Amino acid sequence: MRLLLVAVTVVSSVSSAQALTSAVLDSNGPSEATARKAQRAVDAALKALSGAPVKEGAPFKKGAPRKCDDCAADLVGAAGAPGVALLDLKGSDTRIVFELSFWLDGERAGTRKGETPPEALEPSMKAALEQLLPGWMRKGFGAMAVRVEGGSVVKVDGRVLSARSGDLVPVPAGVHQVDVVFPDGSAVLQRLEVPEAGRVPLELDAPALVATRANSGPTALRYASYGLFMAGAGTVAAGFIAGALSRGTGIGLTACDTPDARACSTLAEVQAAHTQARQYASTGNVLLGVGGSLLALGVSLFVVDVFLK
Repeated sequence: MRLLLVAVTVVSSVSSAQALTSAVLDSNGPSEATARKAQRAVDAALKALSGAPVKEGAPFKKGAPRKCDDCAADLVGAAGAPGVALLDLKGSDTRIVFELSFWLDGERAGTRKGETPPEALEPSMKAALEQLLPGWMRKGFGAMAVRVEGGSVVKVDGRVLSARSGDLVPVPAGVHQVDVVFPDGSAVLQRLEVPEAGRVPLELDAPALVATRANSGPTALRYASYGLFMAGAGTVAAGFIAGALSRGTGIGLTACDTPDARACSTLAEVQAAHTQARQYASTGNVLLGVGGSLLALGVSLFVVDVFLK
């Protein structure tokens, strides 16, 4: 597997926590005071369940019943927050029938209906919101918006995610190590910081660059480093051999250390052996110096190629 390490430092999130608010679409039966009490119960439930900031919604004012096809979408659009909990009330002040829907980025994410007395508004709204609020908007969580090549494998902190491109993946808020393995076998590793109740895009368009670089095989610089290292090693070995020959030139010479010695070596033989030893030693020193330089150059080229790779 070929690996490209991207963003060794933490990649800060480009998305802060998503603000939430509430709104009352209509109250057909319950009084204006009851509608406002229900809206406050929704705000309290949002604060209890989500780590996102909750903006106080515009207070409901009773008027003529709404009669339009896009009233809900228009009201959500005017709320001024990405996440809106929208209430539609019916019944009476003693028995409230409600329809609670959660909207995200102008789209309805889900709806829950229920019936509750006024004294149980807060637990009833909280129970409904627990079923509507996305997991990544809960306290202590955020989301990664996955947008990667089809067939890629996404790992977060070593755990494989069963997510497709376009999915919002809930993860604990904080810093995560994300590893994306692409279909061609290349991989990109990065660290992402996910804010609480925030969405961070996980968009990677580096596979083509990774694949082109990885599939090119060893570079000319790498081959040059191999050749220089081998040449240097051979030259150093030759230097050691020359040194050994220098030390062996005295073998066979006999010293004239007694007055009656007759088989000792002549002065000419000793001088010739000494000259040959010096030549071998000089050659060995040169070979060792050249070989060491070639080894150092080969290692340097290898290190440079690794960093460029």
